[in-house]
Order: sequence, then structure tokens, then C-alpha cells
Amino acid sequence: MLKIKSMLLFILSMVVCAGASGERQWPEKVFACQVVTGAGAQGLVNLQSVSQQEAESGAVGLPAITLAQNKGVAARVVQCIEATGGHTFTDSSFQAWYEKLDN
Repeated sequence: MLKIKSMLLFILSMVVCAGASGERQWPEKVFACQVVTGAGAQGLVNLQSVSQQEAESGAVGLPAITLAQNKGVAARVVQCIEATGGHTFTDSSFQAWYEKLDN
């Protein structure tokens, strides 16, 4: 009887765990974020996120590639756009640089 109870408890816990992991929302979109690094250089951070607002908050502290092709850490976000779907940055010079990158 104890073995059956243990087996049922194990099966029940597996079902609960499977249901909980199925409810987690996984990032569906890729965002490109124009950032300013800690050194004050403009740069780019690419990341996956559920929403634009989460991308903007999540980009701070991530590694960035700067306009001079150096590396830095994002200190402030200027703008994030979806990397697909024809979205563009409002800063036309940054957009031109972004389009030249291997995306």
C-alpha cells in the first residue's frame, strides 16, 4: 500500500511540474536596442524578450557592440525595436550603421 501511495504521489508531482513549466512565457521576439555604454559610447544590444518594455529594461547591463566596433556594457537604453518586420530606429545615422552589420 505504501508503494502505491508513493508512486501516485510521484506521478502527481510530475503532472504538477509539467503544468507549471508549460505556463512560463518564453521570449518570442528579438529586439535590437540602441544603448549608451558606461563609457558614453553609442552601441547595440540584441536580445530576446516577451515585450518591448521588458527588452528596454533587460538590455541594461548586457554586453554591447559600439559604433567603433568595440565592446562595452549598456548603461542606458535609447530605443529598442523589433529586429524583424521592417522596424527602424528614429536616429537615421544609427539605423544606417545597424543596417551595415551582419544581422
